[in-house]
Amino acid sequence: MKVYNLTKAHIQHIDDISRTTLKLSLLNIKNLENNPFLLIVQSIIENSIKVSIYPLKKEKIIKVTFSTLNFSNEVFDRISNIFQNYQVIHTSGFLLIEKQLYYECYLNLNLDETKAMGLDASLNKIKNIFKQIKIEEIGLKKHI
Repeated sequence: MKVYNLTKAHIQHIDDISRTTLKLSLLNIKNLENNPFLLIVQSIIENSIKVSIYPLKKEKIIKVTFSTLNFSNEVFDRISNIFQNYQVIHTSGFLLIEKQLYYECYLNLNLDETKAMGLDASLNKIKNIFKQIKIEEIGLKKHI
């Protein structure tokens, strides 16, 4: 069965935003001076791309992806219970693609933090109800 990436993301230093080919204004983002990085998330659909930009203090965060064939309330409840203890920056929400349920979220946490071990332990407790759980670190994109 095909594994989908619902989104693509990277972290960029705020000073590098002027190097993008899209013209973006960051004037309305509050407390930008306290957040030197930006999380850029692209949701790609057949005929469009949605871009979401979030200011960050960190240059690395965690992306968690779930896939399952089980559409029970237990799945929703278990995921919700785990992530209530973490700051979710962005989520794709639950998406049904080819009879498989997918969920992605980005957490304001990196793998070096102690709290990441708690996340890993919580996910290990529920891994039996998912076809796949993937944890990856999204880091600063270097410009040359």
